[in-house]
Amino acid sequence: MTANSFNVLLADDDATVRYLMQIALEQAGLSVTVASDGEEAIRIFNASPSDMVMLDVEMPRKNGYEVCSYLRQKIGNELPIVMVTGMDDVQSIDHAFDLGATDFIVKPINWSLIPYHILYLKRAYLNLIDLKHANARSKAIFNAIPDTMFILNNEGTVIEVLSDSVKTSCLFINPGKTISQSVAQHIEQKYLSAMIQARKLQTVESFEFQLKTDQQGTRHYESRIVTIDANETLCLVQDITDRINTESKIFHLAYFDGLTGLPNRQSFLERLKREIPRAKFAHNKLAILFLGLDGFKYINDAMGHKTGDLVLQSAAERLQKSIRTTDFLAYNPLDTGHMLKADLARIGGDEFTIIISNLHRAEDALIMAHRIREAMQHPFHLDNRDVIVSASIGIALYPEDGENAETLLKHADTAMYHAKKEGRNNCQFYSSALTDRAEKRLSLENDIRNALLRNEFRLVYQPQFDVESGTFQSVEALIRWKHPTQGAIPPLDFIPLAEENGLIIPIGEWALRTACSEAMQWRKIGLNLDISVNLSPMQFNDPDLVKSIFNILDETRFPSKNLTLEVTENALMQHSKKILNTLHTLRDHNILISLDDFGTGYSSLNYLKHLPIQNIKIDKIFVDDMIEDKKSLAIIRSIISLSNNLGFTITAEGIETPNQASVLKFLGCDTMQGQYFSAPVSAQAIPALSDKQWLINEIEPR
Repeated sequence: MTANSFNVLLADDDATVRYLMQIALEQAGLSVTVASDGEEAIRIFNASPSDMVMLDVEMPRKNGYEVCSYLRQKIGNELPIVMVTGMDDVQSIDHAFDLGATDFIVKPINWSLIPYHILYLKRAYLNLIDLKHANARSKAIFNAIPDTMFILNNEGTVIEVLSDSVKTSCLFINPGKTISQSVAQHIEQKYLSAMIQARKLQTVESFEFQLKTDQQGTRHYESRIVTIDANETLCLVQDITDRINTESKIFHLAYFDGLTGLPNRQSFLERLKREIPRAKFAHNKLAILFLGLDGFKYINDAMGHKTGDLVLQSAAERLQKSIRTTDFLAYNPLDTGHMLKADLARIGGDEFTIIISNLHRAEDALIMAHRIREAMQHPFHLDNRDVIVSASIGIALYPEDGENAETLLKHADTAMYHAKKEGRNNCQFYSSALTDRAEKRLSLENDIRNALLRNEFRLVYQPQFDVESGTFQSVEALIRWKHPTQGAIPPLDFIPLAEENGLIIPIGEWALRTACSEAMQWRKIGLNLDISVNLSPMQFNDPDLVKSIFNILDETRFPSKNLTLEVTENALMQHSKKILNTLHTLRDHNILISLDDFGTGYSSLNYLKHLPIQNIKIDKIFVDDMIEDKKSLAIIRSIISLSNNLGFTITAEGIETPNQASVLKFLGCDTMQGQYFSAPVSAQAIPALSDKQWLINEIEPR
């Protein structure tokens, strides 16, 4: 139906009335269908429903009352039904309205007024239909909004609930009750204040609040308030818990370390930038502790990243406990309000930082650093094994070492590196000289790269005295570097740097190739010496290590049975399956494996049962004091006894006196090397030493 096609069903048993009524309605622009009695009216309507029905009360077969009652039951209350009656008593009219009549017309009929009467009813009906559709649309819109909507009056009473979302199920809003019966008092005050503000400024006001759920959780809500009229306010409540949780996750990802849960580098720097102005205002010092785990890379490489992650998590927990127990180390009871505060962060890799604020003395930072370092020395119990990781700590102070966050962090890092260079497992303050060292280190790294290209490295060989024959039977190859401008640079200065930047792999290949090639030159003149070449722990990271060694042996034709590869305890401390397979493969090709620096690492003796070792080298630190120090002598005696029982040969390093050589021979040492026999010499000088013999007498140590 439209406004231009409005159909009226006219039912009257009087043909004259029907005719006159039809003409009057058609002149008014309406479409008319006629029926002569009640049953015909029902049949016509069922076949084609009309937009309005006019019924004579008195009709045969079914009167107007019966037809009206039928139509109301069939289609509801919206259809306009006009009763035409010749009875003007109130009782008849009331009866018509009770049955559902919309209006009535009393006979005799004023035909000039009929069109206006019907057109008025038509307009009212069309407005009713439009309102119904508008209400349906509004209801659909309210139902589609995933929020709760309700109307408050100025007294805070809920007049109507327009929509009730399941997302706000813990918010109970009921019509007829005050908002104070649904929420806590402080939330009620927010609603009342927002209502006043929205009406005063004619703006949309909003605020957030929280509600506890039955599951002991918390839901977050945002409420928006807008004025409807002088007495009513529309309130929309949206559940923003997911948004709050997402924002929290984003914040956590941006400012916290995913592995340890500690604040990350970004969070640390922002905190430091806030603490510096506070320290300046209070005329306090501020310290940055930069902590690096010693030997962590070896653990990661040998035991895998999973174990490395466990070490980092355990280290973070230990650090958190350490700074909690040391917060009060420098507390002075006479200095009210002075309490050290420490904030821990992980800024990447195995590096952690600690901000110590409210600091009056630099010594307090050093005390805390030593406590932390001592706590880190205890073994970590991981997967049924003990892992020992020490810590080197650098300390930078505000304002002495820098007045901004970036400078303080850089200087603390430099101090930590200095602590590692000083032997690790110690603490160092920053000084300007350390920056100069760092710059020289960068320059040295570039020079190492150029040294390989310019053939600046060379090998020297230290003869190894064979006790049984009294002659040299083998030599150890040692690398040397003569810098074009700085002169001779000690291996302890450039080897660790080469290990850090990966250059140790090509340097190691060069050393092995050169040693095998020069040993083959000795063989051409009848001097068949075994050679020992050091293998850096970092070379085990090279997937082509075994292939490279075999290629060099094939290239130089040096016999594999005459080659010994020396590996340190650090390389085997956390022996992985990869390192085990590498060593067994080398041993299967008759290459001997020697354990260097024995007794100086942290590892247990358990690996001696599993690794294919043929020789153990006693470190120089034990040999130096063996004559005067009973403990050093006892250690050497134990190492030799252990090696004999396990079938290993023994080589002692650092022999400088005949007494040392005599005692070692008595104890059962197989091979010796040191200044007493010969300093490291060039390849050309080795043949001259080949015929030299020593007579070493055995001396029992006192």
